[in-house]
Amino acid sequence: MLDTVILSIPKGSYHVFRPYMFSPNADILKGSGNYLVKCVNNPTATDKKEGTYRPRMTLMKRMTKNGSEVPLKVEFSVAKMLHGNNVDEVQESDFEAVVRALGIAMDEMGVFVRSGAIKRASVSAFHPSKNIELSGGYTSSFVITELHKINVSKTMDLNRDSFRNSGHSLQFYTNSHSLVVYDKAQDLKKPAKRAMDKDQNSLQTSLFDVLVKRNKKEILRIEARLAKRVKLNATLKNLGYKENPTFRDVFRKTLCQKVLQNYWTELIANKNLFVFDVETNPKKTLERVVKNKPSIKPKDAIYLVGLQVLSKESIRDARAIVERHATTRTWYRIAEDLDFLNRISAKSYHGWVKQVADALEECVPYKLSTGPVAL
Repeated sequence: MLDTVILSIPKGSYHVFRPYMFSPNADILKGSGNYLVKCVNNPTATDKKEGTYRPRMTLMKRMTKNGSEVPLKVEFSVAKMLHGNNVDEVQESDFEAVVRALGIAMDEMGVFVRSGAIKRASVSAFHPSKNIELSGGYTSSFVITELHKINVSKTMDLNRDSFRNSGHSLQFYTNSHSLVVYDKAQDLKKPAKRAMDKDQNSLQTSLFDVLVKRNKKEILRIEARLAKRVKLNATLKNLGYKENPTFRDVFRKTLCQKVLQNYWTELIANKNLFVFDVETNPKKTLERVVKNKPSIKPKDAIYLVGLQVLSKESIRDARAIVERHATTRTWYRIAEDLDFLNRISAKSYHGWVKQVADALEECVPYKLSTGPVAL
């Protein structure tokens, strides 16, 4: 449901009783100036080795109209805070337990915050996520390789995408948000610099043996990362939720579900599902084109068949070839025809497509011991 979240707690709603646990000592912010000083209190190497999960806390003074303020930024994984790992997912009824666990962890790190202040804390970023156990012989690597073929939106395409780690992860990225799809089991064994989940500890990484060596599970993880407040607010407003949410506001199954479904629909389902159609007969495609465009010229119909064949190999590769010999505008004109091909597809998609769509629709919390469980 929900994984990483960044909270902002205003001065007066927290008390730093062990300033020396910050680096540099948080007392430095009591003096005048020092606006560029960032005091951090992060998990130690011992914490990670012993499997003790801690949040990351940051204090930094900033100017305001009325002088200055020093908000406390708290970044943590909701699932790891409660379970010690983010393979097991939280559910809405876990909210109070998560708040208690976070309060205890912060207290052990020298900062006291009442539970009410945590619940009301402003959210500057959060990552709705879903772990999906694949069946029917499908692997996460296969799904990720298939997804790499798609034509992403212009906005995200102007930035970058990442397809790395032997096909174990894929990221459609901008500075303000991204959609990440990766092989959760394989990611557990990767070093932090290469893993999509940068915050691993010994307890988390030990799950690799359970997932792969013992149970042979294929877990596909889909994560929408709303990294900037402007994008976060725009997304929530578009989905009918209020802007500037609190921690309590985002700890909702329906909200997280809608965010993930929106990303899946906008980036993949609306324009790209035909790429995953198991129907591969060009002649049948030609028949569907003519049936749906009775007045089309034969030459144009054959062009559309060719476009579909190339797209099922990889829309991204086809685009790269076109743009080597023409302008980006030329590709955008061609891309308009992809919508038509998506509409007339045979809709006999690979089974993993339905598995992902169903998992996002049902949004049942995943538990490693049993797989998806009923609420």
